[in-house]
Amino acid sequence: MNRIDFPAALACIEKVAPRLPVEPVAIGAGLGRIIGSDIMAQADYPRFDCSAMDGFAVVAADIADASSERPVRLDLVGESRAGAAAAMVSAPGACAISTGAPIASPFDAVVAKERVVREASAVLLTESVGLGRNIRRRGEDARQGDVVATRGQLVTPEVIGALCCFGVSEIDAVRLPRVVVLTTGDELRRANGSSEHFVHDSNGPMIAAMMQQAGLAPQLVMPARDDPEAMATSIKQAMATAPDLIISTGGISVGDHDQVPAALQALGATIHFRGVAMRPGKPVLFATLPDGCLYFGLPGNPVAAAVGARFFVIAAIRAMLGLGRERGCTVAMDVPGGADTVGTRILKARWYPGPPPVVTLAADQRSHTMRPLLDCNSWVMRSVDPNGDPAWTRFAMTPSFADDGEVGRS
Repeated sequence: MNRIDFPAALACIEKVAPRLPVEPVAIGAGLGRIIGSDIMAQADYPRFDCSAMDGFAVVAADIADASSERPVRLDLVGESRAGAAAAMVSAPGACAISTGAPIASPFDAVVAKERVVREASAVLLTESVGLGRNIRRRGEDARQGDVVATRGQLVTPEVIGALCCFGVSEIDAVRLPRVVVLTTGDELRRANGSSEHFVHDSNGPMIAAMMQQAGLAPQLVMPARDDPEAMATSIKQAMATAPDLIISTGGISVGDHDQVPAALQALGATIHFRGVAMRPGKPVLFATLPDGCLYFGLPGNPVAAAVGARFFVIAAIRAMLGLGRERGCTVAMDVPGGADTVGTRILKARWYPGPPPVVTLAADQRSHTMRPLLDCNSWVMRSVDPNGDPAWTRFAMTPSFADDGEVGRS
């Protein structure tokens, strides 16, 4: 199968990835979820006319002529407290009122507590107040039935707070993908091994952590051996858990012990592409298993695996959640060198916010060296624009579903 370019690979993933269904989620458990359908306010907010501050409810006309030379004295005729019914009075005067407490006729304005002189049973006012001043009107922020959050929106703490104000106790959220992470290779160990030739499994924990960072709950299974039957068995065991997505690392190139492609073919998978014109990560494989589960075979070199998961797997998850493609941020780079013949380059980098903002590339860009990543917080993608000139785009190293792409509409 011919190697395709990076944009074509993303387009293929977005086309193949299925949209996941929505499910009801309690608002308190919605953090980090993607809203699956528009949400309407279930109550007016504020729910009633109320005071914006501690002070005294008055009839504005009663103090229209108040001044420091001719103060107006009003008897105290009641108190309105937050959480209690509005004070109902018939006699003229002023009503003590606290922030958030309801206000009812005949009162039509609130004077701040610090703007009056308090007496034992009365208040002196030395200035007028406008009609409706310091009153929060019922429904001024949202009316029952208003659309207050839309499909494709990320649920943040602020969204939760707002929806609770509007009486929303449950939302429809896009179901999160079920993910299995499967590493391959006879050499892998997750703990101290007895052989001096073992390799610590870094890819599995790293990719599982990336999925967790994105709000998912991945299942990390034991490494699969470099044997055709064992590989197929490991994939079938992963499929038995009904995942939406399986991610493996290693075993996808053309070596004698690279068993993933053959195992996928034996299982009846459809391989959409095998190899992308990029560096690192060009051997990456993308397939669909017979049950509809997406399968990503990522390279074994840890940086290449990280790049494949960060850009291809995250692209699939975004599409499954109904989100548009991640855009990144265009940056200016002054990097010497001639034309790049490998297609898209993805480079370890560090972004400094400045001012002015600066992006520096790590000196060591090899696909097996992880230590440079300890000082990096970004990936910089080098592509070629329509004029043949290099274009540079910065992406955060840690994936996020914040609003950096258009909402997918279907």
